[in-house]
Amino acid sequence: MTFKFPFRVHTEATTVPYAPITDDVRVNRGFIDLRGRPDLAKEIVEGNESQALRSLLARVAANSPIFTLGCDLGHHTEPTHVPRRRREVAGGYIQIASLDYHRTRTEAYAAFANSMVLALRAQSGENHWKVDFVGKWVNFQFDAEPKGIQPSLWIWFFAAAIDQFAAMQARERLIEAIGDTLVLRSALEPFMIPN
Repeated sequence: MTFKFPFRVHTEATTVPYAPITDDVRVNRGFIDLRGRPDLAKEIVEGNESQALRSLLARVAANSPIFTLGCDLGHHTEPTHVPRRRREVAGGYIQIASLDYHRTRTEAYAAFANSMVLALRAQSGENHWKVDFVGKWVNFQFDAEPKGIQPSLWIWFFAAAIDQFAAMQARERLIEAIGDTLVLRSALEPFMIPN
């Protein structure tokens, strides 16, 4: 079992909501607001590739003090000098923010990341997982809601295995474990802001 969990801060802010972006690197279909709308999770194209991701998006949208800002999936082969070592990696990211984003401090995201580490470590078993937590500034520009630059959390996740199929299966298990944590009441405590 391998489990790594670095935490860092990315200082450049992105704007939410955002329109579709297509360039040489990505095809981003734009922001879909799932807050309180788990039925819209089926419209997130990345969910077609991962049942675990689709379930995660719907569960968070249904009843959580956080919401998703974006997600993506991918896979690649990692070069290595030892042919029999794990080479295939399947991964992606999910970005979350507090429903009360304008009142949530950066410390809440760090506390949540710490809770997630404990929960994921307990579930990692023989899997080779890596999860990077990245604090990310967001310029929220929702109509008729508080505007401005506030914190969010990127959760980058990677599962390594000997072949691509095994890596994709390991990624599904990792996304399921992340999804379980994203609705775990004790982990979400930092986002419970009294009115």
